[in-house]
Amino acid sequence: MNCCINCFESRYINSIILNNKTIGNCDYCKSQNVSIYEASELNRNFAGILDLFVVDTENGKPLETQIISDYFSQKVFTQTLIDADNVKQLISEIIKDDIADYQHLLDDPVRLRFQNEQDEEEANQPLFLSWDKFSEEIKNVNRFHLKNPLDLEKLRKLFRHFQKELYKGKKYYRARISDNPKGYAIGEMGNPPNKSAKSGRANPNGISYLYLANDILTTLYEVRASLFDYVTVGTFRLEENIRVINLSHSTYDIFELAELEELQSLEEVMIHGSFIDKLEQELSKPRRRSDSELDYLPTQYLSELIKSMGFDGIEFKSSLYQSGVNLAIFNPHKFKPLEVSVYDIENIKLDYTKLETEDTF
Repeated sequence: MNCCINCFESRYINSIILNNKTIGNCDYCKSQNVSIYEASELNRNFAGILDLFVVDTENGKPLETQIISDYFSQKVFTQTLIDADNVKQLISEIIKDDIADYQHLLDDPVRLRFQNEQDEEEANQPLFLSWDKFSEEIKNVNRFHLKNPLDLEKLRKLFRHFQKELYKGKKYYRARISDNPKGYAIGEMGNPPNKSAKSGRANPNGISYLYLANDILTTLYEVRASLFDYVTVGTFRLEENIRVINLSHSTYDIFELAELEELQSLEEVMIHGSFIDKLEQELSKPRRRSDSELDYLPTQYLSELIKSMGFDGIEFKSSLYQSGVNLAIFNPHKFKPLEVSVYDIENIKLDYTKLETEDTF
């Protein structure tokens, strides 16, 4: 039976299907006239994923439920296939040639093998995945010589799974609120000189990074433009290919990780993913007047580790604009300022939710 490119989120699996150069109808998501592939021939590609699971009759869930859970969200199967309610049928077809090895995973509730509390604690311990513990020490106990240091070698290996190449010619944007409609000149839109650089989420005091956004709207949100503000937006062009760490889980393909020769690459990324999530959350937080420079130490420490690995910057989601992406660039000279435009903020839309609070009299 045939599956298709509309069944899978994985670019790796879809490249296999596309290279098959066969067009037809999908037996699972019901797409028509698409690139198809014999499902059972994906058996070996799925082995590394299936081997992550063990039977747990008390706390487990069906295999198909686990594979579309948070750990694998937007990593394996598409919403199109999920809506067709054929995930289990496709898994069954994929593993049918080795059904004796995997029948127990289909028949019984399962869990990820590292989700045993004791095993998970032991696996997480080298990275001290309690962000609060790391953050508290570096801010309030030891600054340069941590008593409980992070496993930097493990972090370096982990970060490499999140690397991404940005290509020359790509344009990015930076905004500054101005006092008048003339705005700022192009020469005033870059990063400040080191002597003027204040501590940010990624950069320490006295070390200047260039903060950019992927589009104009994102940078307007990031600068927190208000009604009737004049905002100068500078356009910057990337002059050469660079490598950054992208903290989104969309960066890596789990099927590629499952086939790496490095021992347990996929499992390690999944176990320690919460550390990456926390780093992205902290980098994404907007600056507030009440912030202390101490609040930025954890993200500065890890940003400098990434910088020491030879990467040019960090890419992370905007917390102020849902679809926006920000860049913290260690090497600003690789971007050329092209032009500036001034925008007059004419309207602001607010979304809000009423919170349940206790009545007061």
